[in-house]
Amino acid sequence: MKGRRPGLTLKTRPYLLVGQLLIGWLCLTVASCGYNLVGRGGVVPGEVRSVYIGEFDNRTREIDLDEKLILALEREFYRRGVIVLKEVEGQGDAEIRGAIRKFRSRPVAFDADDEALQYEVELTVDALLERSDDGEVLWRGSGIYAVDTYSVRTDTVVPSSSRFQRGKVEFGALDDLTPIQLAETERRLAIERMVESAVRDIYERMLDDF
Repeated sequence: MKGRRPGLTLKTRPYLLVGQLLIGWLCLTVASCGYNLVGRGGVVPGEVRSVYIGEFDNRTREIDLDEKLILALEREFYRRGVIVLKEVEGQGDAEIRGAIRKFRSRPVAFDADDEALQYEVELTVDALLERSDDGEVLWRGSGIYAVDTYSVRTDTVVPSSSRFQRGKVEFGALDDLTPIQLAETERRLAIERMVESAVRDIYERMLDDF
């Protein structure tokens, strides 16, 4: 014979109904406040619903690093879809801008002949969010740091790794690349990954600090 699940008696049902109504009321209340959970739990600033991405001063010798960062930041905002991205300066509620303070590339692994096998790239960025109408700085992030590594020889590249597969380099094509071509390809991909990591950090810090 089928019976009621333990604890669901006629006496407890009114309390369950009250609890369900209370949860529903809380959900409606939170939704009506206009807050959106993003990142690791931050909320969209009350008066900032759209942003324009301004200039990032490239203080390094790495050419086009600022353009790579700005494009990655634009992709991040489009992907998140929480704050509207404006393409014309002054149209957004606020503007994001900053500076690329440091870029470094150095060998970190060597073979028996002291030839470099692996390099490490580092990036340090400062960023701020400034209100468009009065210039007030709403958020500032200093020393945002990102790092990545890359190999420069085919015998040290791991084709099965997720990083290699995301790089869209066919395994068979490795043998066709000269050492210089391989090193440049791996370096470019490492910089892209590093910039994307820095951009995610900028976005999440900015919203979590509100």
